[in-house]
Amino acid sequence: MANPLVKIAVPLAGVAAAVVGNKAAQAGWGAVFGEDAPTVKAAKSSRKETQKNRKQAKKDGLTKAEIQEIKDPTQDQPIWKALLWTLVSGVVLQGLKLAAQRGAQAGVEGLTSRRPRANRG
Repeated sequence: MANPLVKIAVPLAGVAAAVVGNKAAQAGWGAVFGEDAPTVKAAKSSRKETQKNRKQAKKDGLTKAEIQEIKDPTQDQPIWKALLWTLVSGVVLQGLKLAAQRGAQAGVEGLTSRRPRANRG
């Protein structure tokens, strides 16, 4: 990897593959399960929404028991879904990223390498 174009193209291909793969995985999760993928961002927004709902319930004058019944829906998620998302977002996306990096390296090296002189016999 002495070529500077290869040094630039390989990380960019990895980042692009990771972004596209993550978006595709989240869209696929939504299509299969009909819910948002259990990402860190989704869990954080769900936690904030639950806190907001509890605060509103307190303002509305609900009892402490009723406020405690307002639960975060991400806590009720089955463990197999969390494990499946970990597998998809970790192993599959890492493999996609690695394949994109190797493909970019081979492609850019092929484009930028010098061809040998023609054999003129």
